[in-house]
Amino acid sequence: MISHESRIIIVGAGVFGLSTSLWLARSGYKDITVFDRCAFDKNYYNPSDGCDGASADINKVFRTSYGSRKDLQALALEARDMWLQWDKILQDSPESELPPGLTREDKLLDICGCYFLAEGPTLRSFYRQGLETSAKETPEWRELQFVKGDLEDERRLRKFDAKWTKKYHVIDKINNGDTNGFIDIAGGINLADKACVYARHLCVKAGVKFVLGDPHGKIEHLVVSGSGLSRRTTGVKTSGGRTHAGDLVIVAGGPWTASIVPEAHLTVEATAGTVMFMDIPKHRTDIWKKFHPDNFPVWSYRKGDGDQYYQGGGFPITKEGRLKFGFLGRKYTSFRDHPTNPDLRVSTPRTKYTSDPISTVPLYGLQRMKRVIGQAFPELADIGFTDSRLCWYTDTVDDEMVIDYVPGYNDSLFVCT
Repeated sequence: MISHESRIIIVGAGVFGLSTSLWLARSGYKDITVFDRCAFDKNYYNPSDGCDGASADINKVFRTSYGSRKDLQALALEARDMWLQWDKILQDSPESELPPGLTREDKLLDICGCYFLAEGPTLRSFYRQGLETSAKETPEWRELQFVKGDLEDERRLRKFDAKWTKKYHVIDKINNGDTNGFIDIAGGINLADKACVYARHLCVKAGVKFVLGDPHGKIEHLVVSGSGLSRRTTGVKTSGGRTHAGDLVIVAGGPWTASIVPEAHLTVEATAGTVMFMDIPKHRTDIWKKFHPDNFPVWSYRKGDGDQYYQGGGFPITKEGRLKFGFLGRKYTSFRDHPTNPDLRVSTPRTKYTSDPISTVPLYGLQRMKRVIGQAFPELADIGFTDSRLCWYTDTVDDEMVIDYVPGYNDSLFVCT
């Protein structure tokens, strides 16, 4: 039986690992240690400095619309209040009290708006369901969503602020304007790397311990004792050769989960989306201004179905001058032998920083992204993509989170992903 005095080990210091450790600490658990192979205390979750987990990213979409999924919408709205509260604390804190990697000017959540688009004149069913769910469950938030091409909605939007009317039309060139969708002015972007830096700071303040970097924070394998009905996980062994004992091991390894817990391969699978970047020169002030979060929303565009399905989007410019574009219309896997189970092959992330590095992305997604982005923003053609990344996700068969004990370990092994 786990108690507040139990030794808890968490594998992974991304969003799930940080959230789990923070709320356990705030709930009175006193002995929590988080392991991660990335030296987040030195690289501050910077994806250009050796970080390759999905949580280590310059930005992520924050949306309040999830089709018919009212549970996810409720979680998003609850999280929104927390993000904004954290931002206020940051802005009100002296610089000397902020963790390295953060300044008072950083926003963990930037409400720049979230634009959902699809080809053709008829509202895509996923978008229609999102609007209907908002109208039924949270009508006050439905008031902050505005359908493209609806004259009454555009008039209503104009009452909020002139900037929103500009954002309403800033991506009209996609598919030559033949698009449907809506803009949600309660949505925006999370600065993912900054958010993780702050969440880890809160964890440390709450008493959570961290072992970071290769080899001491890199998990070699779980330590398992007993067999049959007495089988338990009793800790972890790191690449540094040391064994760390724990009463409960929580694996929050994201796309690496199945390579740590063999049994998880039937439930979760590592899949990669295509991410491209453009670094905008300082002298192109026209582009810096157009794509600034004050003037530009995060956006998503869907087209077609089945093998021809396209789902991609883009983000406002960062303060460093980087534009990011993503493609999820087709994801990719990378199967290899499981590190502790030679009879099993699982999809395992391959990135710029793994032992067999890869610095390219699939041509299929890249070519399709070029067509959409080139049509939408012709002024970017002479700059072109300057960097790329495979962003590895943890997919499940029903698109649900997996938060549960692993069967067969007497409640000593837990997975959250």
